[in-house]
Amino acid sequence: MASSLLAAVAVVMAAEAATVFVGAASGASYTVGEPGGAWDTQTNLTAWASTVDLRRGDQLVFRYDASAYDVVEVTRAGYLSCSAASPVSAALRTGNDVVRLDGAAGWRYFICGVQGRCAAGMKLQVRVTDAGAGCNNTLPSLAPAPPGAPSPGITICSGGPPTVIMTPGVISYGAAPGSSANLSSSLLVAMVSLLLGLIVFV
Repeated sequence: MASSLLAAVAVVMAAEAATVFVGAASGASYTVGEPGGAWDTQTNLTAWASTVDLRRGDQLVFRYDASAYDVVEVTRAGYLSCSAASPVSAALRTGNDVVRLDGAAGWRYFICGVQGRCAAGMKLQVRVTDAGAGCNNTLPSLAPAPPGAPSPGITICSGGPPTVIMTPGVISYGAAPGSSANLSSSLLVAMVSLLLGLIVFV
């Protein structure tokens, strides 16, 4: 009877964890310059970029005064020369712009196209990595994975909380402090750890 109850609790917890997991797996959201700064000339955007670990599927949110600034994605050459003459995409001018970091991993470059702003420091280069980059220490799972699928378990990644592989082929990754995915990832890790503990004692 006790083992049936524990099994039922484990199923409910797994369902709850899967719900949290789906939200975290969709990518984290990073507001440029926060906390304490923004997309403006006063924020050290280079220093801010060095504190975030961006992955494909994440998004950057640019919040700014739309009457004074804009956001233009440019090439590396445009970034270095502060030129918006050949943008990668159309300029963004709403004051609350979201840029999804989809596509290939690599460097992305953004500048303010308003005369003199880029030269005053309103430029941002960010490196976008694949979801599994920087992860190397995997704790073994209690259950084997099907052939050809990643092993379920917990992976420790540099720069964030543990990666939890809930089921073969579904991966959640950690996020930098202050990102929207950090709380979801932390809750997921706690629930999975508790679930794994319950299974061991059944």
